[in-house]
Amino acid sequence: MASAPSSESMEGRPEGHTGPVAKKETESLLREGIASFQAGEEARALARFKKAYLLSGHLGEPHTRATCLFNLGATYVATGQAEKGLKCLKKAGRLTGERDPGLYFNLAMAYDNLGEPQRAAEFYRKALRGYSASQGRGVGDALVKLSYSLGSLGEAPLAARSFLLAGQTYQRLQLPEEAAMAFREAANYLLRSPESSQDEVLGALRACSQSCARITNQNLQGKLYNDLGLHYAQTGLFRLAERYFHEALQLCRRDNVSGQERAVLLQNLGAVYNALEQFERALSFHSEAADVYGALGASQRTAQAQCLYNLATAHVRLKNYSSAEFYYQQTQKAFAETGDSSGEALTCEALGATHFSQGHLDRAVGYYKQALKLFGKAKETPEVHKEQIREKLAAIAQLSSS
Repeated sequence: MASAPSSESMEGRPEGHTGPVAKKETESLLREGIASFQAGEEARALARFKKAYLLSGHLGEPHTRATCLFNLGATYVATGQAEKGLKCLKKAGRLTGERDPGLYFNLAMAYDNLGEPQRAAEFYRKALRGYSASQGRGVGDALVKLSYSLGSLGEAPLAARSFLLAGQTYQRLQLPEEAAMAFREAANYLLRSPESSQDEVLGALRACSQSCARITNQNLQGKLYNDLGLHYAQTGLFRLAERYFHEALQLCRRDNVSGQERAVLLQNLGAVYNALEQFERALSFHSEAADVYGALGASQRTAQAQCLYNLATAHVRLKNYSSAEFYYQQTQKAFAETGDSSGEALTCEALGATHFSQGHLDRAVGYYKQALKLFGKAKETPEVHKEQIREKLAAIAQLSSS
């Protein structure tokens, strides 16, 4: 692909493309390019901006030439050609010497795409310092982008604060979708930061919930309610997690979303009821989730195995040992089919514990030994886990000899 146009590209242009005619055509091309970009016709936009840039070389107007370079550079960045975009944007800045927040924002985007979060954060901050009070949407968008750059740099507390500011900005602009997503991300980064208090996390989650209630896109609303459920579960507030998973499931059923999304919600609800020790209620959700994953085919076999494992565990807690053994065996088969030695080993260990609870010591020993063998095949198994199984085998041996 050709490199970004430069002033040398103007040589040989017809003399007719000068003065008022060239200025009028340049302005027309810029308008067409912007309209094409907004319509998603990025290739057409690039062609228009390139032509406008070539014509602007005859005008002797640095500001017009910079405008052409800015639009060309921004379009290159948006189409994944960050190096070309960066070159154009830097040249645009040099031509006018202006400190334009839009230019800084696009320079930051280019550095983002080039995998340079430190430089990206620097220019997002410059953009934020340049935006006026009337440019609230730009402020919100720059704060979100800055947050992700800070997250990439391992600055979770700063990223969380930036997301909170973005959410508050979008709230003032009456943009509930953007606000909810910013507050969700703030909670996500607060949960990653050891310095954060539970009150800070809960504040972000409450703000997210308030914005969610105003969202009209039910599909997005359902996804955000699921995220809220997950975050409340992370904080140990399982009753609130239950509430939001149910909200998401109701929306899911009304909005006819994909089977996989529905299965995830059923799986999450089952896990919450396990955590609440409401195992009878958990059974139906684990069972339905496993059935939905099963209907989706081999690609969801691992997810189905996890549901079957949780279903078996609920049966164990209810002392339904026969059902537990059946579902653990189904789980073992599923993990074996997907080549998950670690999952298969954990299931064998659970089967050993199930038989030990019933006093079936020989069968427990067999499953514990099988678990040890499978853990030996697994890529990553903490030695402490293997040692725990050896201790269980030793305890059984002592019981058998007494």
